[in-house]
Amino acid sequence: MSAAAASGGPRICVIAHHDDPEEDAARAHLRARGARLCVVSPWRGEPTPDPRDFDGAMIMGGPQMVTDADSLPWMRDEQAFARGMLALGRPLLAICLGAQLLADALGARVGPHPEGRVALGFHPVVPTAEGAGLFPPGFMALSGNAQGFALPPGATLLARGEVWPNQAYAIGSALALQFHPEVTPAILEAWKRELADYFGRPGVSDPARLDADFARHDPALKTWLRALLERMFLRAHAPAPGPSVSPSGT
Repeated sequence: MSAAAASGGPRICVIAHHDDPEEDAARAHLRARGARLCVVSPWRGEPTPDPRDFDGAMIMGGPQMVTDADSLPWMRDEQAFARGMLALGRPLLAICLGAQLLADALGARVGPHPEGRVALGFHPVVPTAEGAGLFPPGFMALSGNAQGFALPPGATLLARGEVWPNQAYAIGSALALQFHPEVTPAILEAWKRELADYFGRPGVSDPARLDADFARHDPALKTWLRALLERMFLRAHAPAPGPSVSPSGT
């Protein structure tokens, strides 16, 4: 833990890309456990902070596309921030758009599905041999994305999926997830309105199925998320979130 956390909980930078109706479950857990969160929204024109000021960071999902990064300078600033966290060896959790931004920053291709597919709903996340300690058998996760990523050079693929074959990777002190473990019921309701044009497309659950699957699978997903956050950000001298990291004590 760095000196920044000496007088309190770890100082965590959260880079947001969307106005959610309520705080997501990842932020809520970290805040409840005493982490000092600094939430910034570069997409709104807020400056991207200096990674040296933080003990860890999360780069969240959002509706923007990495393929538009050349016309959105703040995305390049976020990528520089992510590379800075890696250089410092401080934990970085990148979710969906965050994972895609990191992959692009590290030289991997990011783009739409070759068959034009999108994902919205719960899908199996199947661990690789290297990810077996991170994802339990039968792991189901909520997806909501229109782009995916190739594996960055030097990264370790931790999980595969149906619509998007690359679901999680680790590199250095970073863990990147294509799926969304942080979504709350209120955020899901907002998604159903904002992503209404997804319904009826292959790989997309209808609203009733989405609600039923959320009720069925989200409790286990949140248990997994809380354990992951504890391991990455809240335990003293947390290890890098690579293949050796287990999100739970089970």
